[in-house]
Amino acid sequence: MSRRWRPLRVAGSIVLLAIVISFLPAGTLRAALAQSSPTVLIGSLGVFLLCHLAAAFKWRMLMGREMNLPFMKALQAHFTGLVGNLSPLGMIGGDVVRAGVAINDSGRPAAIVVTSIVDRMVDTAALVVLTFIGFIWMGGGSAAVASILWGSLALVAAGVAGSVAVIAFLKRSSNPRLASVRSASQVLLEQPGLVATALLLSVLIQGVLLSMNAYMGSIVGVHASYAAWFVTWPAAKLIAYIPIGIAGIGIRESALVALLRPFGGLPGPVMAASLLWDAVIIGGAIAGWLVLCVLPGLRPTRLRRFSAS
Repeated sequence: MSRRWRPLRVAGSIVLLAIVISFLPAGTLRAALAQSSPTVLIGSLGVFLLCHLAAAFKWRMLMGREMNLPFMKALQAHFTGLVGNLSPLGMIGGDVVRAGVAINDSGRPAAIVVTSIVDRMVDTAALVVLTFIGFIWMGGGSAAVASILWGSLALVAAGVAGSVAVIAFLKRSSNPRLASVRSASQVLLEQPGLVATALLLSVLIQGVLLSMNAYMGSIVGVHASYAAWFVTWPAAKLIAYIPIGIAGIGIRESALVALLRPFGGLPGPVMAASLLWDAVIIGGAIAGWLVLCVLPGLRPTRLRRFSAS
């Protein structure tokens, strides 16, 4: 990502948040935030860290047993990527940072890049699975529910189509420089059970994160059903892939405020729950990264070398 675009991404998050907050009824956001407590935030932080411990395990599992990358180094790369998500590079940039740290420790760049792409696809598919569960749970009769589901499917279909096109290109290309990428892709294609296991694990991880968000929402006064969270939270997270702000901040909150409104979620409490979750994301990413940087046997990682382009 070019340096000149990074301030625009930061500005995008700030402007989106400012616009949504400006339309909230006076005092509702502050009143909702006041209902939270340090205990809720600490508990949410613990859940976040455990979920990302499992997410790092999933990513390392997809690499296969042949990969010379200890789990603790994969975990350090994962949390470094989470910190990278918080930079103007955004979520895709965070994946690049994570892969870059892992490549330094493994020496097999093609396998790690392919695995990282597949891991992102698996997480995206898991979000659609959760949306579909919510669709079934709510009976599928609501036009709002149906539109969210079809919108999510359209986003995933576009991603799948792009991935298939890339895989087809790699298979047909005779460029020797792409031989290692083709080989790594073939290894994953020949192990559908491994990818299916990763998908199941991702659904469980995202389901726990969703539940934590729904719980925090209930604490600050979001009166929406649990099923409604299944429909809206994954969809808001998918929308946050759009590269406008940093780490989806701004666009995710705006989307969740709009999506939960038809299901009884008032904008003030929804925004409060979203901002509290942003605090958990930022605090969890930085805390996990700092801890892993000082553990014996793990050398410190630097983000600058992966974000200079």
